Amino acid sequence: MSFCCFFYMDTFAQNHKIMAKTLELIGEVGRWGISMQFVKTMMDDLGKGPIVVKCTSLGGDLNHALKIKEMFETHGDVTLEYVGFNASAATIIGHGAVKSRIREDSFYLIHKPSIWVDAWGNMNEDDLDQTINDLIAQKKEAEVFTLSVAQDYVKSRGIDFKTVMNLMKESRWLSAKEAVELGLVDELVPVKTKEKVAVSNETAAKMKALDLPVPVMKETEPIEITTEMVNKMDEKDKKSLFQMLMDIFSPKNKTEMKKDFQQINTLLKVEGFEEKEGNVIVSIDQMKSLDAEIKTITENAAKVSEATNALQLVLDLLDDLDPTVKASADAAAKVAAVKAKLAARPAAAAENPQGGSSNPAEVKDETDWNTIDNLPHNKIADAEII
Repeated sequence: MSFCCFFYMDTFAQNHKIMAKTLELIGEVGRWGISMQFVKTMMDDLGKGPIVVKCTSLGGDLNHALKIKEMFETHGDVTLEYVGFNASAATIIGHGAVKSRIREDSFYLIHKPSIWVDAWGNMNEDDLDQTINDLIAQKKEAEVFTLSVAQDYVKSRGIDFKTVMNLMKESRWLSAKEAVELGLVDELVPVKTKEKVAVSNETAAKMKALDLPVPVMKETEPIEITTEMVNKMDEKDKKSLFQMLMDIFSPKNKTEMKKDFQQINTLLKVEGFEEKEGNVIVSIDQMKSLDAEIKTITENAAKVSEATNALQLVLDLLDDLDPTVKASADAAAKVAAVKAKLAARPAAAAENPQGGSSNPAEVKDETDWNTIDNLPHNKIADAEII
């Protein structure tokens, strides 16, 4: 749930030479956070005179923001200071202040207003037509909101319309310096500490929930060590600095070449592998080559296993032929035993000649042997034989 905090603080205003009251607004702009009712109550309580409003908000309800902006305008002496991340409706609030400023470690974002869209479920063609019409109407409303907000930036900040529309469409976090240079905020407030602002997990989650981009923080700038700084050091500090630099630039563990894996070295066509702290360094391409070779070996092993099983089946069938074959030592011996058995078996005459019968009486022949026997040359031949 969003929350809002406020504090009364008496600070010396250099420009006015009088005491200025401070109001802090933290949380979401809207009914349950920085609401128009809450701000009105606080403004009435603070009364007349200069007020410094410190705002930290990711935005919220545009209606509440416009009303709070109007209250600041009516009061007439409000300075708004942006602290941390401020976006969306929170930037509209600042348009009602006579002056705005932003801490140099803070961020600022403007974007096109969004509206709630609720269209889902099973629909027929009529339902779809109605939904399309509703969406078109909502789009027109969104365009009106966008145009109105853009004009507010133009009138309040004096920025040209095209620049505003481009920034709203881009919807990215601006640094404090960028926000001032673009004219979105009046002044840049220097920060005494050199610590970089960090985005907590909670803040990042809120940004994502509000469809705001999470800024990428820059790394800490390196510290430049000058000759003057070194000269001011005592000998002990100089030795410590020298040792620190040696630790940074000297490798703690010497890298050695591991040549023990001869098979892998041959496969990958390398002399060896770099070894560091008990580990070897293998590239992605080398891993791909090893994976391909292991795949080939696995496939070949499966084929060998299949062939071995087939051979064993044949040998088992041969063993069933005769005990002598089964007693043979290997496949070659078993084949030799089968051949010997076949050679020792006696030959037998064919019992049924092709086209004949074992019983002569059953032989049937349609040839006219009488006619053939009575032919002249056959009679002569028969006489000579007799």
